[in-house]
Amino acid sequence: MSKQKMTLVMTNVFHRLGQAILITVGWIVGFEVVVSLMGLIFNRNPESFLVTLQGIPSTLAVFINLVLLAYFIVTPYVDFKWAIQNGISRKTMWRGRALALFLATLVIFILDELLSMANQPAMSPRTLLVNFLILLTGVVTCQAVGNGFSLLNRTWKWIVGIGLPVMFIIFCVIMVRLILAMGSQITALVENKQFVAAMTVVFNNPVLPYVLWLIYFAIMLGLTKLFNDRMQLRRD
Repeated sequence: MSKQKMTLVMTNVFHRLGQAILITVGWIVGFEVVVSLMGLIFNRNPESFLVTLQGIPSTLAVFINLVLLAYFIVTPYVDFKWAIQNGISRKTMWRGRALALFLATLVIFILDELLSMANQPAMSPRTLLVNFLILLTGVVTCQAVGNGFSLLNRTWKWIVGIGLPVMFIIFCVIMVRLILAMGSQITALVENKQFVAAMTVVFNNPVLPYVLWLIYFAIMLGLTKLFNDRMQLRRD
């Protein structure tokens, strides 16, 4: 029974995400074709028209990724409400959405690579793996953010949505000023051969990026579960 409900959750995600992608593709292709035709009518340059059409796959790849990221930010509470109405537990919903997230990311990544092959050569397997992990991490991060926002009411969503970017900008300004104020000390560190050698050994370690990625990914995945288990139905 649990597997059936998890499959139902996945089907729901694929259905809604698929609809969003199809609508986006329709708008993008329609817009690009109309603009290209207008350019052809006014400029009467078939080569420019064909070049514009050749850029459609790359544009689609970008917007499909954006739809994927946006979906897992916007829909957590909608999916949670739907799951509760259909007698699906939070645990089953989280598992279903997590598996759907992975499969959707994999399918969209493959689709993106196929679309990108129209304008760029094929990448090496390692590059493909890194790109996939980056996309997967981005989607999981978006789900963590979406699940977190689902815990807030409408007022707090506005407060957090505006406040966090402002705080981030202030933090960046403070860090820049701090770095400028410590310019002489930073210069001394850079000129220290032992420090530079130690940092070179650390950052040239091929395992380090994957370890850092794994830690970050585990934290984001844990946050999605934590926020998911604390979702409640609300009236706003």
